[in-house]
Amino acid sequence: MKNIYNFINFIIIILMISVEGKSQEIFGGNVHGSFQMDAQYYNEDTLIGATKPDEKMAANSFLNVIYTNKDFEAGIRYEAFTPAIMGFDQRYNGSGIAYRYAKYSQDHFEITAGNFYEQFGSGMILRAYQEWNLGFDNSLDGIRIKALFPGIRITGLVGKQRIFWGKGDGTVRGIDAEFQLNDMLACMKEMKTRYILGANFVSRYQKDLDPIYKLPANVGAYSGRIAVFHGNYNFNAEAAYKINDPNSSNNMIYKPGNAVLLSLGYSKKGIGFTLQAKRVDNMDFRSDRNATGFNLPIGYIPAMSTQHAYSLPAYYPSASQANGEMGLQANFVYTFKKNGKIGGKEGMGLSMNYSVSQSINKSQINDTIPIGLSGTDGYKSSFFDIGNEKYYHDFNVKISKKINKKWMIEFSYVNIFYNVEINEGHKEPNILAQSGVVDLWWKFKPYNSLHFDQEAMFTAGKGDGNWELSMLEYSHKSYFAAIIDLYNYGNPVDYLRLHYLSFSSGYTWNTSRLSITVGKQNSGIICIGGVCRQVPATNGISLSLSSSF
Repeated sequence: MKNIYNFINFIIIILMISVEGKSQEIFGGNVHGSFQMDAQYYNEDTLIGATKPDEKMAANSFLNVIYTNKDFEAGIRYEAFTPAIMGFDQRYNGSGIAYRYAKYSQDHFEITAGNFYEQFGSGMILRAYQEWNLGFDNSLDGIRIKALFPGIRITGLVGKQRIFWGKGDGTVRGIDAEFQLNDMLACMKEMKTRYILGANFVSRYQKDLDPIYKLPANVGAYSGRIAVFHGNYNFNAEAAYKINDPNSSNNMIYKPGNAVLLSLGYSKKGIGFTLQAKRVDNMDFRSDRNATGFNLPIGYIPAMSTQHAYSLPAYYPSASQANGEMGLQANFVYTFKKNGKIGGKEGMGLSMNYSVSQSINKSQINDTIPIGLSGTDGYKSSFFDIGNEKYYHDFNVKISKKINKKWMIEFSYVNIFYNVEINEGHKEPNILAQSGVVDLWWKFKPYNSLHFDQEAMFTAGKGDGNWELSMLEYSHKSYFAAIIDLYNYGNPVDYLRLHYLSFSSGYTWNTSRLSITVGKQNSGIICIGGVCRQVPATNGISLSLSSSF
């Protein structure tokens, strides 16, 4: 009960702080910030596998406070996991100031001391960021200096990464330079084609204390990139290389790593096309060679698949494979003109997407060394040689049609191949899932609308069988209410053919938003940008409160 009383008092305090929803002036400067709290109350439900933890209520909360005064900025983030919501690593349990920094900017320079987030290029060899919904934060704690001149941006940094309430063992050092040639060179200012070049270098220092292997204390990685824009066309390419880095994720092999990302795009009013390709080989790069899972990644391998907004198409998401993957994605969008034969009076939108990821081909170095043997170079891999194992594919089509000022409808079809062992780490038959979605909006009065979403998914392979989802939502200018029924009618086990019924409602005022959900949630995996988290089944009450000031 004490935990519940503290929880209620905390909400009251935050509501009092947020009621005005605007920043405050203090000591000649300006104070602003934000707050978010996600809380759950748990009930046990043995049928869906929902357990009741020792503490029946859990909450993840943070409060950001930022002070600015002319060229100076400072901020702190207070976090409280009391305890962490189920599905988040319980090593987050506790509270304290997890992020604090001071930043000074003047003329062409900026210096930051404390915690910061940063990304070099696409992030393949350095991306420090936070994703609250995944329980992920690998911020750096140290010093960052930026130099900004016309057409030139240079960033240098050194620091240690956050891991829960502590810091990783290794030290990360890096420098990145980006050159916008058209702004740098007078002879290129009037050119229609724009060029951007970039290069960076990142190293990790960690003592070698291994009793078996001689490990490099300094592991360096570097990458180069180019972006070209001409009219409606754009081209981006980045290549990265990492020296030998024996670590827990690659079974302590000494093979160097490399990665390439390519993107070609075309867009103008009413039409767009993008083609992307990637190849990644042994590029798991962390500030602690013994870390695994979510912990202490320095580099980030972008996902090359659609991030679906609908529940059932997102049921089997793709996870990036830093130690070996070849991927291809093509995306096409087209808008049929209004008053045309196909578009009709209001026009119509069409989008098509196909993505596929495959293994890279790995072969023995010689007849005596098995592939991936620890303490060796591991394997050979030809750059253009595609492996035999498919990891994932996603083909989807979406048609959106505005019927008139009050009605709009959207149809989607999604076809997914899902390699369970690769994406989840345990051996089960591969899954083929086909989903269909019908989404209907009816705006019957100003600021009043009804939204109906009907989804169905049919699967082959093991998995959980077929699913169906129905949702009806009413929304007003500042209020919404929705009821959702997720039904696992095709589960191979008869007594697990269950309904997951839930009711949600929310209200927004000024810059604050409060929502509550009552009901059941099925277990599964959520992925954002190729980084994934397991979500357990729950039965109870969820509350979310966010505000900015």
